[in-house]
Amino acid sequence: MRLTVDMSFASAGGGLTLAASGLAGLEQELRVLLGTPAGSVPLDRDFGIDWSMVDSPISQFMPLYVAEVSRKIERYIPRVRVMAVDLPQTDGAEALDGVIRPRVTLEIR
Repeated sequence: MRLTVDMSFASAGGGLTLAASGLAGLEQELRVLLGTPAGSVPLDRDFGIDWSMVDSPISQFMPLYVAEVSRKIERYIPRVRVMAVDLPQTDGAEALDGVIRPRVTLEIR
């Protein structure tokens, strides 16, 4: 089964749902993992995404970001396999504000 999740952090707004299960639980796991800066979780400093590449030129940022997201999802959410990580083009205002909206396509194992 394939699942595509649009990680729209800017409009995520809501909090966590306790005891979320199924696809909603999986999406919540992904939002937490991809929305957490690496180094910010005291007992697991590798959890989250390393944003050190954020100021790189886009030609360097995209492959580094895709590799980081793929590696972290495979490590922390082993019940899925990453099929693709896309960074669709955003409109001009979002690009200037530094907003990225990754789209992750997964296969549930």
